[in-house]
Amino acid sequence: MLTALALLALAGCSGGGSPQDLARAAGTTSTSRSTSTSTSSSTTMPAPARVVIRYRIERDTDDAATANFASTVDATLHDPRGWTRAGFVFEEADNAPYTILLAEGPEVQQRCRPYDTYGKYSCQIGPLVAITADRWRSATPEWTADLHAYRQMVVDHEVGHLLGLHHRDCPGAGSVAPVMLPQSTELHGCLPNPWPLPAEVTRAARHDLPLAPGYEPGDPRDTP
Repeated sequence: MLTALALLALAGCSGGGSPQDLARAAGTTSTSRSTSTSTSSSTTMPAPARVVIRYRIERDTDDAATANFASTVDATLHDPRGWTRAGFVFEEADNAPYTILLAEGPEVQQRCRPYDTYGKYSCQIGPLVAITADRWRSATPEWTADLHAYRQMVVDHEVGHLLGLHHRDCPGAGSVAPVMLPQSTELHGCLPNPWPLPAEVTRAARHDLPLAPGYEPGDPRDTP
């Protein structure tokens, strides 16, 4: 994918245990949040459970075009339009269990095996999110929005795989693309979009998918 992998899906597909069990297994913490009251009714609805995702950033490039990688990753992960809406809390730490890497194509290929990134796709495999530097520098011809939005999309797409989500299809020409659509390779008539849609947030907020899935051949699709 990478940002979306057109030929491969890089995320887990099976269900997992409770949010607490998933968090312990993945080196994260999960706690219940206080309830919030809807402004349109008196019904009290629970907020999503909090799952802490601890990550570290690696940049194996040294050019000016990739100098903002860490700040862009951090800003994207903490943006209220992103996966934080599903109850995920992102914390950067040197000893974190997950790595978000920017590297040249051959290094991404080597670290993503057995996936074949063809020297251009990004990937997620296990605790690693690997983004290909050339696409960070210039996006792809298929992407019709600006470069900054592309970088946000790549981060949200690949981290979405880390959270256990799979690819989604374009719902129809003229629709806003799901962030889990492989937008780097083909928009299929959808409008480019760097942020998870409400349905994707709802799916992720169930916290029943295994974090940091390993190699999965084929192209698994998101479950309802």
